[in-house]
Amino acid sequence: MRRLILAPLALVLCLALIGLSPLLILAAAVADLFLPGSWRTVRLVAFVVCYLALEVAGLVLMFVLWIASGFGVRIRSEGMQNAHYGFMRWWLRQTNHVVRRCFRLSIHIEDPPSPKPGPILVFSRHAGPGNSLLLIGTLLVGFRRHPRIVMLAKLQWEPLYDTMLNRLPNRFIRHDPTRRDLYTTAIGDLARGLGQMDAFVLFPEGKDFTPRVRMRAIEYLRGKGYDRSAVRAEKMEHVLPPRHNGVIAAIDSATDADIVLVAHSVLEDIGSFKDLWSRIPLEHPVHARYWRIPPSEVPHDRDEVIEWLYVWWERIDRWIEERENV
Repeated sequence: MRRLILAPLALVLCLALIGLSPLLILAAAVADLFLPGSWRTVRLVAFVVCYLALEVAGLVLMFVLWIASGFGVRIRSEGMQNAHYGFMRWWLRQTNHVVRRCFRLSIHIEDPPSPKPGPILVFSRHAGPGNSLLLIGTLLVGFRRHPRIVMLAKLQWEPLYDTMLNRLPNRFIRHDPTRRDLYTTAIGDLARGLGQMDAFVLFPEGKDFTPRVRMRAIEYLRGKGYDRSAVRAEKMEHVLPPRHNGVIAAIDSATDADIVLVAHSVLEDIGSFKDLWSRIPLEHPVHARYWRIPPSEVPHDRDEVIEWLYVWWERIDRWIEERENV
């Protein structure tokens, strides 16, 4: 029901705003004559217009693919799954191009791993709205992987994400302690049976990093009596304490998969549209680092996995600190 209402509504709204885009860009240009920065408002409006155009293209193609699949009957077939992954790859490539042109975004991946087949479990830090798109784009475009993503359910209010990602093997979850076991089981199921070019993706922090969220997470650990974890979390200034249940479920379900840990810098500084606007164009590149760990080096005992995860998150925190001091 949500898709039947929101998708057509979003399509009409997007088309209306695209039609008004010349006036919006003109108004932005006039505003930028009196505002600081290098045409910040024009750049932001141009990005939004391009994103709306990509949204329209996506919604139209999702409808075409639904018809081509026999009105949804064959939507889970291999051919239809490949078609959806192909569109995701194109969509992310175009989005990346728009971001680079409008915001002067540049990405530097340190010591990039050589692409090689085999199932992987990707655990990434979470900071800022561009984090997920950057990571999934790298997996899809750069490494030709088919991602299986664990995401927050609120993303389904974005009509294209809702339609496209629910047709592929992904899971949307909520922060609901009463359903923790259900979501943990769903995460384990998603990580099971990975193919040679599949990539399971999880953000163990669960939320975007902000100083306020970090303090709340530390207070939560203390309130639950996890004093040692709270002390370690206090020493990590650039990341949130990782949640371990989903990580353990994924590792237990894919014992033959390599683990990929992902760190990045800069994106946490643009957590809102206000922050983004004040930093346009981006002066510093996004630094990213990928560590690939063979399954023989990954523990499976629960306590050992929790310790292993904290050690890696402490390493990621130090890596971010080093990049900030450069």
